Amino acid sequence: MESLANIISNLKKKVSDDNKRKDEKDQEELFDTSEFVTSKYISGKKKGYVTKEYQSYGAWLANTLEDKERMSMYIKWAKEKPRSVLESAYRFTADYPNAKDKSRLFMWKVKELEEQTKEKKNGNKEKEVTN
Repeated sequence: MESLANIISNLKKKVSDDNKRKDEKDQEELFDTSEFVTSKYISGKKKGYVTKEYQSYGAWLANTLEDKERMSMYIKWAKEKPRSVLESAYRFTADYPNAKDKSRLFMWKVKELEEQTKEKKNGNKEKEVTN
């Protein structure tokens, strides 16, 4: 038979082990890092949080065009260029799923669409001047 002191010390060990497990679970809940894996965080060479809509759109473009190296360029374009131009260029690029480099096709189409909009603006200005 065990002595009363041994029984009490064994009970204390069991209770302390149970409390440690509970504390570990509480710590895991407190420091849950799964929320950092959401789309609010840009991954690439430079890391940073997405705070504006254009940042999210630029990061989405870079990921869908498989060109994460130029993510900052896409974010800048999303901020400065008209969204209609970027959307049209993306839809054009999406029609070519077997393209070797979707990003080049996208950039070419953006350039072409910008030239078309400039020509339209210049054509409208010339019509106003002649009238």
